[in-house]
Amino acid sequence: MKSRPDGDAASRAVEALLAATPVLVGVASRALEALGAEVSLTQFRLLRVLAELGESPSAVVAERLGSAASSVTRLADRLEDSGHLVRRRERPNRSVVRLELTPAGHDLVTRVEEGRRRELTALVDRLAADVVPDVARALEALGDAAGAEYGHAGPIELQAL
Repeated sequence: MKSRPDGDAASRAVEALLAATPVLVGVASRALEALGAEVSLTQFRLLRVLAELGESPSAVVAERLGSAASSVTRLADRLEDSGHLVRRRERPNRSVVRLELTPAGHDLVTRVEEGRRRELTALVDRLAADVVPDVARALEALGDAAGAEYGHAGPIELQAL
């Protein structure tokens, strides 16, 4: 059984995470803005999930995003209009709508991810060398503890940012 941190350490960790959250959201926002804000952060989440899943039914995408199917439909409308995804109806069950990234959608996800990597590399480079391994271990442990429960769903999905 894992030992639980003492109250002060746990409180400090929570405060550090609260302080880090806007930084990570800012990194994602800046990466999108650097590309001329072709899509919103919410739209980008959908594109990133599709890049991960490949062509998928919209219901699966909605579940992965932790969103209502109607929200995904509205996002898909805008992303289809902008040329970032295509929708197809499945045969024989025409009620199933499948979503797939276009080459422009794939390209946007790649460019945003590259921008995020550059921004995060610059932030890590500002850290003292001796704390970088601790930061990596702490974030890996947080990801492991969160698991699937927070890995894809929620109003702000840090993995998708």
